Amino acid sequence: MHYILLFFLAACLILAGRLFQMSIVRHAQYARLASRQYGVSRALSSERGIIFAVDKQGGVVPLALNKTYKSLIASPRLIEDREGTAAAVAEAFGLDREELLGKFSRNEDPYEVLARRIEPEAADAFAAGGLPVGILFEDEARRVYPHGRLAANILGFMGGAGEEATGQYGLERALQDELSGTKGMFQGVKDASGFAIALGRRIFHPPKNGSAVTLTIDYPIQQKSEEVLARLHEKWGGTGGLILVMEPATGRILAQATAPGFDPNAYAKEKDFRVFLNPAIEASYEFGSVLKPITMAAGIEEKEVTPLSTYRDSGEVKIGGYTIRNFDGKAYEVQTMTNVLEKSLNTGLVHVARLLGHERQLAYLKKFGFGEKTGADLPGEVAGNISNLDAGRDIDFATASFGQGIAATPLQLAVAMGAIANDGVMMRPYVVEKIRDDSGNEVVRRPTALRQVITKETAEALQKMLISAVRNGYENRAGVKGYFVAGKTGTAQVPRRDNRGYSDAVTHTFAGFAPAFEPRFLIVLQLNEPRGNRFAANTLTPPFHDLAEFILNYYEIPPDER
Repeated sequence: MHYILLFFLAACLILAGRLFQMSIVRHAQYARLASRQYGVSRALSSERGIIFAVDKQGGVVPLALNKTYKSLIASPRLIEDREGTAAAVAEAFGLDREELLGKFSRNEDPYEVLARRIEPEAADAFAAGGLPVGILFEDEARRVYPHGRLAANILGFMGGAGEEATGQYGLERALQDELSGTKGMFQGVKDASGFAIALGRRIFHPPKNGSAVTLTIDYPIQQKSEEVLARLHEKWGGTGGLILVMEPATGRILAQATAPGFDPNAYAKEKDFRVFLNPAIEASYEFGSVLKPITMAAGIEEKEVTPLSTYRDSGEVKIGGYTIRNFDGKAYEVQTMTNVLEKSLNTGLVHVARLLGHERQLAYLKKFGFGEKTGADLPGEVAGNISNLDAGRDIDFATASFGQGIAATPLQLAVAMGAIANDGVMMRPYVVEKIRDDSGNEVVRRPTALRQVITKETAEALQKMLISAVRNGYENRAGVKGYFVAGKTGTAQVPRRDNRGYSDAVTHTFAGFAPAFEPRFLIVLQLNEPRGNRFAANTLTPPFHDLAEFILNYYEIPPDER
């Protein structure tokens, strides 16, 4: 009897010790095990912010948004009729029947993705008669770009799959933190069948959706720019081109079209990643004569010349062992500075550069923003290159006076010409107008003046000279009836890849603004290595006219020439 009592006493002591160990000594470890067995923890996805363009009435047009598709999923170990299921799925979704049978044969596989990005309507139609055993659909959130290639180099795209997708290139990358939001978290208790217990302990942290971004991009102007560039590129070919539309008084970027461009919905099809770069800010070019107004502005500002000042054009200028000639090889004898811009005379700009001297010429190039970034709110901006002037060689300063030998981005060109259009005040360019978070808080960007580059009087003189260039020069096809239009073309030789001299290829550029004395917009057109025509005056002035006329009508701007 005593042995029996001792046995039960010992058993009780062992149980008590075990209970003490589990509940006190190793409580945390067993709590974690219980949590794993009976707890449920799930990350809650946030919704990525929408990117909007605008129109002149203040309406918005989504350029990047989210859409819920369906993924077709199989659990092979649950499928009973493999042949029949494979036949039904293959017919409904255009899949390969033999490939499906191969996936269905994986008996121990609980989860197999059969197809992604299925339209919800197609999934509903298939499920209407009841889903085959072992087949189900899951929601699949995707970033979509409803207008395809439109503004793609500004937007960028979402790269990667599912929860790991992140913004790549453009604003999708630059605003990744703002657009992505913050994931939420759910923690609860599940029953034996795996479902969350409604009355159990629950911890819920809701997700914070990404911010909505409203751009300065004006959708109708963007559309028209894309159309004009497509026709231009189709007609003259070339390795690429762009159209950039900016508001000189504010720096707002109204449109940017790029050729060849890409479709962000199908970015994986592209073989050359360089197509994803934004050539307006991530590439620099020698622009040629379109930069002549910059040198002329410096000469007028420093009172070395006036629009009516004259010089004698012999058709060429010798500098050391080099000879600089006018583009057509002709001599024009006595010419005014206005004539110099009308006829695009290289020798006339060398004349102005010599009057300025190296120090002042370089100072004005820098004041107009060349050799430095514009500070635009787009990723990947480069500063261009005017470093060849560091050596102080006369020939380099001479060629720089008419835009050869120094490189700039198209956006730098737009900002510099914008300063002339805006009475000498340079504005910082921007494309993001407003960011509105999930709580309704807004950050609105305001126009920012960078500096007064030239006086209002000098700017007005240049505006009149550029109007004369359009009226009386090679740019005459850029004009729009009833309006004062200012502009200048540029045809620049393209440097060889080994940087030893220049190739036979050229870059065509045109920069113009209207109405010239109170400009609402400035347009930069660029065409790289076009075929069939040597000069930008022939290729770019007609499309400038078409786009400018559209914008004038779209904004309902009354004629300013009566």
